[in-house]
Amino acid sequence: MSINPKRHELQSQKYRIAHGLERSMRPRRILPERHLFVSEGTKTEPNYLYGMIDRVCQCVGENARQQLCVIGDGSCTLNLLKRAEEYQKNDSDGFQHVWIIYDKDDFPADAFDNTVNRCVALNKRYAEENRDLQFHAIWSNQCIELWFLLHYVYLQSDISREEYREKLSEHIERRYEKNDDHIYQTLSSHLDDAIKHSKNLMGSFPSDLPPSQKAPCTNFFELIEHIKSYI
Repeated sequence: MSINPKRHELQSQKYRIAHGLERSMRPRRILPERHLFVSEGTKTEPNYLYGMIDRVCQCVGENARQQLCVIGDGSCTLNLLKRAEEYQKNDSDGFQHVWIIYDKDDFPADAFDNTVNRCVALNKRYAEENRDLQFHAIWSNQCIELWFLLHYVYLQSDISREEYREKLSEHIERRYEKNDDHIYQTLSSHLDDAIKHSKNLMGSFPSDLPPSQKAPCTNFFELIEHIKSYI
């Protein structure tokens, strides 16, 4: 049974050319693709993402804000993915990218790893259906504060969450708080360092090792590199 395309799919040049609705030799991009960010955290991750979105809007215009939706859901791992699927299905315009953002913390390894596996399975199905939609599992082991700290230092020791907060406080020269409204702005001048450090950290582990066994490690750089193209 065919699936009716979302509005953003009808508007995409790839879809329109494939279905004979448009003939164009040159792709055009006025606004970012539609992105949905669904995070386990209700404050820390959304605050960081809102700061990132503010920066995108400064570069491409305020209309970009309607393309980038953030939900601090509070669910964890596989439950978070289920919630993200619901949000995506219930949105009338649809999304091209859905980002599931979560920490290892004390959650079971199977649930942590299977969120990645489930996203891979979903993307395979969408590709077979010729759907313009991708799910991305963005994880941090142990916590999002690792990504923040990598803006300043290359860290290979699996330290406690409290130690992350202490080290961040030293580098940002004020007490780090999880509900900091300006955390993106505070860290953004070191963004390239964070990408480099997190890639090097990822490369220090065998590629076939599951995320639950990579500590400390985060693939948050994948989200940033995608959005960075708008900045």
